[in-house]
Amino acid sequence: MPLIKTVKFIASKTERFLVYRVLSINDSPHRIALSIAIAIFITWTPTIGLQMILTLALCFLLRANKFVGVPFVWISNPFTLVPIYAPNYWVGCWIMGHAPTGAWKGLIKASTSSTDGWLDRVATSFEAIKPIFFELWVGSLAVGLVLGVITYFVAYRMIVVYRAKLKKFHEHHPHKRRNDRDDSDNNDSSQNEASADDTPANEDK
Repeated sequence: MPLIKTVKFIASKTERFLVYRVLSINDSPHRIALSIAIAIFITWTPTIGLQMILTLALCFLLRANKFVGVPFVWISNPFTLVPIYAPNYWVGCWIMGHAPTGAWKGLIKASTSSTDGWLDRVATSFEAIKPIFFELWVGSLAVGLVLGVITYFVAYRMIVVYRAKLKKFHEHHPHKRRNDRDDSDNNDSSQNEASADDTPANEDK
């Protein structure tokens, strides 16, 4: 079925992303986890269009990895306004003691807008946010902070466990690492030989 194939495809891509773009990054678990946590926190704030810049800036200030977290802010976009911001708005109303109004439904209109162009969609999103600005911001900061803290500890644990298992695997299969290195050396040698063979021809020219 097309749906099952789509789910499997997304799951496969997600797994590859986590393994090769997060867990295997050559950086400390703290810096990687902090980068992801910052990205999740920013994602849950109503700053569409500025989230990548804000994530990079916070990562720089807090000395987190500057690139691992950036893809995570793509979770937030004009199409995900309702599932992200509507709960934030309700939390903000609860914190501020305000009764929720139907103003949040403007998010639905913004997310289903037929406006062409990314910038136009971002502008439409900001227009939808205006009537619920304060409640949304209060709720977003609260929810984003909680999710950011949870994300940090979950990501940190995943990285530590993955690296421990990887280290244990190489200790029990040292030939695997050696074969990988040999293949890499052979590839380098082949490239060097090819370059050497090309040199006389280039000089004759």
